[in-house]
Amino acid sequence: MSLNGIIARENNKEDFISHDSWQEWLKWVRESGCVIWGRKTHEVVRGWDKQYLEDLKGVKVVVVSTKKDYEVGEKFELAGSPEEALEKLTKDGFESVVVTGGATLNSSFAKAGLIDEVVLNVEPVAIGKGIPLFSPDVFDLKLKLLESKKLNEDVVQLRYEVGNR
Repeated sequence: MSLNGIIARENNKEDFISHDSWQEWLKWVRESGCVIWGRKTHEVVRGWDKQYLEDLKGVKVVVVSTKKDYEVGEKFELAGSPEEALEKLTKDGFESVVVTGGATLNSSFAKAGLIDEVVLNVEPVAIGKGIPLFSPDVFDLKLKLLESKKLNEDVVQLRYEVGNR
């Protein structure tokens, strides 16, 4: 994300996110074996270069959408809520999950008290307009810094534990 909390430009472009951030995200996703993202993010992902989707080979992807007839396509699974997505993954034996957005989904997980950790890769850029990490909604996440590290000369990763859930 940008220094000021933007995860994508208004046109959904993530051109400011470094390759090092992508590689670090892949490491987390491969370690957990699964990822959850929302419908809008899924629509963006469908337009990605095929190599990025190839990087997700072997990773279970659950798409959350309230549209019950939403076609997620081959290799993806649909869930109607954050709780349903977690239930599906738990039944499949997954013990940890990476939730990767977008803003609406992130807020849904936050409101439901379903976030244990927040990991942010902060890029060295401020974006004037764009999609925030969380959509405006009524919730608080009380965070405790667990770790901070440099991914490269310019990108910092912050890892927080969510408390008082």
